[in-house]
Amino acid sequence: MIAGWVLGLETSGAWTGVALAQDGVLMGERSSRRPSSSQERLLAFSDELLRDANLTPRELARIAVAVGPGSFTGLRVGIATARGLALATGIAVAGVPSHEALAAPFRGLGREILLLSGERRGTVLVEAGRWEGVDWRPSLPAACVPVEELRDRLAPIQSRGAPWLLLGEAVESVAMKQPWLAAMGESPRDPLLATRRPAWVALLGSEPGRIAHSGRAIDEVRPLYLRAADAKRPAQVSLIAPRGSSR
Repeated sequence: MIAGWVLGLETSGAWTGVALAQDGVLMGERSSRRPSSSQERLLAFSDELLRDANLTPRELARIAVAVGPGSFTGLRVGIATARGLALATGIAVAGVPSHEALAAPFRGLGREILLLSGERRGTVLVEAGRWEGVDWRPSLPAACVPVEELRDRLAPIQSRGAPWLLLGEAVESVAMKQPWLAAMGESPRDPLLATRRPAWVALLGSEPGRIAHSGRAIDEVRPLYLRAADAKRPAQVSLIAPRGSSR
């Protein structure tokens, strides 16, 4: 773990949250259901944690932020806040994939993990993989999949040994629509383990192998948008309607 304090920001899911880690040890965490004023709450939580630790933002060693997949608006808020803090303080920013943070409590188990998050408009964000030491190895990279096509997408990687460990806030709702899912694996009983938490963003962001960017390079910390409406970065969107378009 890198030495010093790391502030972790999580806005990719249903909760807005902040965590503070020192030398790879969790020291504090604040979270709430994401309100309409999520950016204000994020800054307020950050101020609370830093004040409790008698720190100023400039004393941080690093800022870590969840980069998705997740909510389009949430990711924009979290990454913009991290970039703003970084520009104001000169602190480096590390991006942490949201699914990786969700799976982090289960390192060392040798289990195949299926992550289901962000169900919306008949689609779900899905990823599958396992931990090999401290490295996350996806067998199905993060994707946005129609719920009715999920079984076919998982068939090539279906585990033939122990059942999958099913994680994510969308597991229950998807299983109600696709009853076969319950027979494919098991979910942890603790609801906190099915929630994207800032604690693991801060802890994973503390690892020395995690790439961090500072200065102009903080633009390299980019959100992972997977749904069709979010698939193009603003610089790639044409302002001219294609010929024959009804726009």
